[in-house]
Amino acid sequence: MIDPRAEANNLGYKIRYVPHEVIKDYNACYNVIYHGKHIKPPAADKLGIPLNEIWISEKWEKYILHHELAEIKFRAQGYNAEEAHILAEMECIKLWRNDPMWREFIVEMHISDIENMASEIKGRSKTARKSLI
Repeated sequence: MIDPRAEANNLGYKIRYVPHEVIKDYNACYNVIYHGKHIKPPAADKLGIPLNEIWISEKWEKYILHHELAEIKFRAQGYNAEEAHILAEMECIKLWRNDPMWREFIVEMHISDIENMASEIKGRSKTARKSLI
């Protein structure tokens, strides 16, 4: 697995750490060009994120940055914002299901456990039903 920071740098994205108060409703957000496609969630306009920047809270960088990069890839494949978010969550479960630090992260994000997260995702998307672990 490639380091998310290295991948972001290779794609020409600037990682900008912002105060938690600025990004607390999103944890992270992006406004990027990915393989010729402009990818951004609606919050990018609200926050005023410049092109090719990813804004993130530093505390959980590894996990949040990986999630954001996965979401960008899924958006570029044609999934809408919600579907891409769900697919990125599923990818994180597959990667870090047994990682104690990631488990601490999801608890802090007010997700009670991996199984509840997976069940919630499964209920939110038909796409997830096909791919869930």
